[in-house]
Amino acid sequence: MQSKQTNPTAPANKVISKWRTFVALNDRVKNMNTILPLISQLHSPFMQNRHWKKLMRVTEQHIDHASPKFCLEDLIKLHLYKFADEVTEIVDGAQKESKIEGKVGVIARTWDDLKFTFVEKGDTYELGALDVIIELVETQSMDLMTMLA
Repeated sequence: MQSKQTNPTAPANKVISKWRTFVALNDRVKNMNTILPLISQLHSPFMQNRHWKKLMRVTEQHIDHASPKFCLEDLIKLHLYKFADEVTEIVDGAQKESKIEGKVGVIARTWDDLKFTFVEKGDTYELGALDVIIELVETQSMDLMTMLA
């Protein structure tokens, strides 16, 4: 015959779980479990002023992230747990924008360094070989279309 084991603290847990203090503290712990990863995301090096402005619009609060007095408490006061999806979206967008900016910079430097050659034909000049230029236009226009998408 199997004996039924009971947990002597089970009735006490049911009582405690209904206390307002317990409920408030439990909610705060759950919120912190959501907030801490978001704070880690906001620490991303890809976050620029424009992204912080987006976050201010989402939270409807002023965030002085550049202030030397800016601290963890300021982030906690934002109640980020209410905006978890939006924060993640902003940080992901910041990272994607940074990649695009880098690629656009490479393309711009390519064209800055590119030299057109001219060939003298009698008393006029014609553009030299355009093979490289046409290849760059085709390749980089595809890259730009991909980035735009």
